[in-house]
Amino acid sequence: MELQKLFKPKSMAVVGISKKNPLSPGRIVMLKNEFEMQVKVYGIYPSGGEIEGIPLYERLDKLPEIPDLLVIAVGPDDTLGYIQDCADLNIPAAVIIGGGFAETGIKGKKRQDKLEKIAFENEIAVLGPNCLGVYAPPLVDTIFLPTERITRPPKGSVALISQSGGVLVDQFFVKFKERNIGVSTAVSIGNRAVVDEVMLLEYFSKIDTETSNIAFYLEGFKEGRAREFLKFAKESEDTVIAFFGGITREGKVATLSHTASLAGNYKIQYAALRQHYVIQPHSERELLTSLKVFDVLSHKKNPFGKNVVTYGDVVIVSVSGGHGVIAADMLKTYGLNRVDFTKKEKAEMKELMNPVAREIASFNNPIDLTGSVLDTDIENIMRYLSEVEKIECIILLLLPYPPNISFQIGRRIANIVANKRKPVVCFVPYVSKYEMIIESLELAYIPVFHSIKETVQAVSALKHRTKLENAKRGNFPQ
Repeated sequence: MELQKLFKPKSMAVVGISKKNPLSPGRIVMLKNEFEMQVKVYGIYPSGGEIEGIPLYERLDKLPEIPDLLVIAVGPDDTLGYIQDCADLNIPAAVIIGGGFAETGIKGKKRQDKLEKIAFENEIAVLGPNCLGVYAPPLVDTIFLPTERITRPPKGSVALISQSGGVLVDQFFVKFKERNIGVSTAVSIGNRAVVDEVMLLEYFSKIDTETSNIAFYLEGFKEGRAREFLKFAKESEDTVIAFFGGITREGKVATLSHTASLAGNYKIQYAALRQHYVIQPHSERELLTSLKVFDVLSHKKNPFGKNVVTYGDVVIVSVSGGHGVIAADMLKTYGLNRVDFTKKEKAEMKELMNPVAREIASFNNPIDLTGSVLDTDIENIMRYLSEVEKIECIILLLLPYPPNISFQIGRRIANIVANKRKPVVCFVPYVSKYEMIIESLELAYIPVFHSIKETVQAVSALKHRTKLENAKRGNFPQ
């Protein structure tokens, strides 16, 4: 099957367009792609005509070319007819938006069996049914929601595959945008009658050059496909992350009516995925935190160069003693270690501070620079710590409340990281007045987080990623 026709089509056709209802799914998809995306779009309507200046064709066989992709937004019985048209006309890929298949019971399951038979016999790459389809900027967007109703994440390195369309556009798109996590392609797979998580893992690992991180939200593996998923995950050069719904008894019941999924034994599944180098966050927040740092490391301008977090040896720097204590309390939970300083090192750091702050600051770990800190103090301490070999990562809790911290502090820190390449992960309060500081850091690909917990989790994720990469290479540091 030509999966690239789903994600990089040169042309697409849409069936199920309404002339009367401007909010019908087919019409939204056609207009969105005509005016916002790069793919060439054709609309199909039984009597022809036009909508907003776009000509409509009566049938697929009357199009001036065979499209790479067909988006189907009609009822389940008519859908089968259009899949047969794909087979007859050699249309290589289709997205089925509508439901009425295996998720609805025995009758729907029979429909889905017919759909699978046509698709597999003719090698048609079908996404769905019961899905939103594909968001692959800047080429194609089959999500049938108006653009003004949804949030689009920035372009980046993460291929995001979700069994739930609602989770995709709400839990992921919104939070990816908030956290500046970039997406290469987003895929809603729904019932995954044909194209499933295994095919997508193989495609994004081996074919798609824009993807370095592959993240899944699943409600269970497709029956009989878990072994292949594990095989491709272990072979993949990309970072593979899986987050599962339906792990409780109540959740398993819900998945049956949602996407016709059968969730398995979570403990066995967790162990198998771990053995095959799949990262499994324990919460949605951990998933987002991990993806943010992995996306940063996938940029050509990796801010940390070849420096990695192997053992989790960190220093915490803050202008608030309380924030430092909270972070320190979390280190052990996340497998991180607090670096100890010698008397000589503490004395050297003290001499780098302004005369007022040096008398009240604490140079243990956490380092508390106090509210009397200046920009130059933070710069000097960050530069000094970047030269200390036993430190693998600096956790910087940057609270810009003290009046002597300027809005240039983000750029100053970015310059030090660009020069020294020491891994740095920051917490800055997500308040609109501090956007200039956050933007300066993130333009330099230094990850900034919402909370102290996310910041500590991010360093743990860096350590975990290093461990997996070493394991794949057979390199096990002592």
